[in-house]
Amino acid sequence: MLGPLLVLGGFVVLSIGLSKLRPAYHVYRGETDDVVAVERAEGPVELAGTVSPIDDPLRAPLTGTAALAYEYEVEELQSSGKSSSWNTVDEGRAATPFRLEDATASVRVEPAGAELALSTDTTIEVDGGEPEPEPIREFLAHESDLESENTSLDLKVVELATGNDRRYHERRLEPGGEAYVFGQSSYDVDARETMRDVSAVVSDGDGTPAFVVSDSSQDGTARLLATRQLPWLVGGLLMIGIGSWLVASSALF
Repeated sequence: MLGPLLVLGGFVVLSIGLSKLRPAYHVYRGETDDVVAVERAEGPVELAGTVSPIDDPLRAPLTGTAALAYEYEVEELQSSGKSSSWNTVDEGRAATPFRLEDATASVRVEPAGAELALSTDTTIEVDGGEPEPEPIREFLAHESDLESENTSLDLKVVELATGNDRRYHERRLEPGGEAYVFGQSSYDVDARETMRDVSAVVSDGDGTPAFVVSDSSQDGTARLLATRQLPWLVGGLLMIGIGSWLVASSALF
């Protein structure tokens, strides 16, 4: 009975993974457009260029770096019995409108709701019982429900660290960097704030099969999006393989 259930579950997991590959597929198969051409565009557009803030940029929470979009994840080494594993204990993301410019023109991008594919990555490792760097102390004090793991037990003779080890990951789209955007262009005369701006806004919408903001090239973005789905694909195939082996074994014996 277990074999058929594993096969069925594997096909479900594999189907989920394949459906999550849709953004990577749409990014990979298209070609980038000139910004100047998107003002009257219908349907999805793909753009690549340099990004700059429209208003004040965000401050990435773990490093204090100026950013137009960021996502973070905090992992903690937690023990259960005789084993330990890294578990995600906090994560978040944010983005602010920015301007994307190429050799032809510039356009406003409204990144709310976009899937972020960011490769500019910083990882900060902090051992339990050790003080965190200042930006992380500020993050823990004002932006997270997590407590500091800079804790210890004073045994008089020796001080024993009691906090858990943590890894703080942060990915960013930084002002002045290169970016790739796949989204929907909408005509908007109010979006034109500089001489190079076109009268359009790129954002999410019913006319685009995906909305992606990345700090990589088009091919790099497709790879980042596809890599994220490998656990689903590999897990589904493993479940199907093990389930099929169990079914075949029960039939033989």
